[in-house]
Order: sequence, then C-alpha cells, then structure tokens
Amino acid sequence: ISQSSNNQYTPAEKRTTMPQIETLIRAANVCVFFIDDRQAIRSVEIGSSSLIRETARQYNAEIEEVELTSQFRCNGSDNYLDWLEDVLYNKKIEHHFSKDDFDFQIVSSPKELYERVAFVDSQPGKTSRLTAGFCWPWSSDLADDGDLVKDVRIGDFAMPWETKDTIKNVPKGYVKWYEWAYKSEGIKQIGCIYTAQGFEFDVIGVIVGPDLFIDHSGRIAVNKNAIADPVLKRSGDGIDSYVRNIYRVLMSRGMKGCYVYFCDKNVENYFRKAMEESR
Repeated sequence: ISQSSNNQYTPAEKRTTMPQIETLIRAANVCVFFIDDRQAIRSVEIGSSSLIRETARQYNAEIEEVELTSQFRCNGSDNYLDWLEDVLYNKKIEHHFSKDDFDFQIVSSPKELYERVAFVDSQPGKTSRLTAGFCWPWSSDLADDGDLVKDVRIGDFAMPWETKDTIKNVPKGYVKWYEWAYKSEGIKQIGCIYTAQGFEFDVIGVIVGPDLFIDHSGRIAVNKNAIADPVLKRSGDGIDSYVRNIYRVLMSRGMKGCYVYFCDKNVENYFRKAMEESR
C-alpha cells in the first residue's frame, strides 16, 4: 500500500490527493489485505495493520482479522523464522531450529555460494536463485562489449544484477527482469529485493552486503553509506528497519534451504554464534 495511487503515468486530470488506503476501502464492498508488517522495504510503502484498522474505522467498515500461524516457505519452520528475527532485530536468542527444521548454511565465498545455488537449480524439478542486498550500483546500460555489466563485485567474484528495465535489447542468454525468477537463464544473474520479494525457490542464496555491520556494543547495525539503492537512501529514519526487513525477506524465500555469504566477517561470526545458541 503506497502513500498515493498516483504514479508517473496517471493523467493530471485523474490525480487525487486521497491516500491509497482510503481509495481502496472506498472503492470496494470487501477489501482483503494480506499483511506482513515486516515486509515493508521502502518509505513509500506505508501499508501496515494499524493503518488499515484506523482507516477502516474511519469509514465505519467492519473489520475481521485472521492470523495465519504457519507458512510453506522455510520448510514450514516457524522456529527458523523466529530465530532469524531474533538475530536480525537484535533480540535475545530465544528460538531454536535444527537442520531438520530448515537447511541454513553459511559459506566462505560468493563463488562457493553461487556454485551451490547453481547446482541445486540444475537438478530436475528444483529451483534456486542468488540474491544480494542492494549494496552495488545497478547499471542502466550495457557494457561496451554489449554484455550486461557485472555490477556485483566482491574480490575476484563478479556477476550482473537482473536486467534493468532501461535495457530494451537484452543480450542473448539473459532474460528481462520480470522473467528472472522463473526462466532458467535467471540463474546467471543476481536478484535484488524488488525482484525476489513475492517468489519462493527450493533454495535461496543470499549475499549479505556491507550494509550490515557489528557496532561497538556488539550488535547488528546498519551502515547507510554502504547502500546503493537511491530509493532506500531517501527513507530517512526508517532506513534501519527497512534494511533488516530486506534481509528477513531474502532469507525466507527458500522452501528447503537458505545459503548465505557475509561480506562482513564480524556479521558472519555473529550469525555463527547465534546458530550455536539456537541449538
């Protein structure tokens, strides 16, 4: 739910000052909102359970709430999701999961991460993709040789993001951004939160960028200077929560497993310790 229903294509005569949530509730006899308050990843996304309740009451609409207590992602392991939230949001590690619950692995290099993800994707009937935090630029044009620019660079590892929508002539062997999740060629590109959110795979690979670090108090913190997403960088005080939400979403796209590489070794050690405490 955005702040407004207006977008760049809305004709001037059809623009409105009414918030989008009011537009939705006024327009329909019944509205059904599927809400996860920790999937908000940008400041323009203002939808929350409290906003929906408040607006519904404003229009004297009847409210019925249903809580979904489990899910199919993450092998149905609420234990893993609860543990992940403990770690990312600096809570006390109170939840526990085992390898039988969900296959969460930390790998030593981005190359190894890609090889593991690509191997899973090569198996009959299996799907897997590599994703990353938005800590590297996303080229709007092709390289001089006509290929995609390998924007995500970590040491000697380099891969392109999914194809940006400004690139009309997609090089052979690649796919358009909206095909990245379901066409086989997508395994050759790294997805960001905007293309991965809403999808699920047997295994998800996640590169945790330098936008997460360990502060002087020994807790996970957000490094705003490491963020390359121009929209996210304009999110003001909410940027800390959005970055944590992004990694929560990325690390929960796997049906059976999540394999992770950490750019910051202190963050890697923090997660390893949290895994030990969870067992």
